[in-house]
Amino acid sequence: MAPRQERARASVEAILTAAEMVLRDEGFARATTNRIAARAGVNVALVYRYFAGKEAIVGALIERVANTTYDAVRRALAENALEPLPVALRAMFDALVHPPGIHPALHRELVEHVDVTKRRQLVHDVSGRAMALFASFLEERSAELRALPDSEAAMFVLQHAIEASTHAAAFYRPGSLSVDRALDALTELVARGLLPLPEPGGREFAATNASLPYANHRVGR
Repeated sequence: MAPRQERARASVEAILTAAEMVLRDEGFARATTNRIAARAGVNVALVYRYFAGKEAIVGALIERVANTTYDAVRRALAENALEPLPVALRAMFDALVHPPGIHPALHRELVEHVDVTKRRQLVHDVSGRAMALFASFLEERSAELRALPDSEAAMFVLQHAIEASTHAAAFYRPGSLSVDRALDALTELVARGLLPLPEPGGREFAATNASLPYANHRVGR
């Protein structure tokens, strides 16, 4: 790589890293280009050389985190391909709530400003790719799942329910509710919808799966 390209890449990385810190510490409203430039230790003119404004900077961060989250979901499903379904589900939900290397406060600021930065379609596309991975994962385990009357509709509902529930668990839960409890509940609900229904007079799902320690199979964070 030519020295000029190396300097340009280093400058862009410094700006994005500074923007992450400003968003995390001060929020989107106070994340001006001047504050980002000051945190990066560069002249604001250099910021505008690479980005049209703070929305473009935040948009670049959203794209980066979306791809990081996709990679985390891919790894979670691959690494838990042979685990019981609830364990694999829990690992996937953990990946969605705790993208590797992303501070929770930064994650929330990015999620809440997708539309301002005009990255809704990008996020939708990455989310669709992640759910395609999930659909393939379920297809490979179809023998252990119950037949759904309308699999297309079920996957549509699952995608949006999982997205809404993991965001709520990460950012909007009441103070009395931990992330772990929320994700345990989501895991059980989704597993109930996918695994065979209990036979009449049989044990309930929670009882038959009580020995599965979701908490002991979480992805690293």
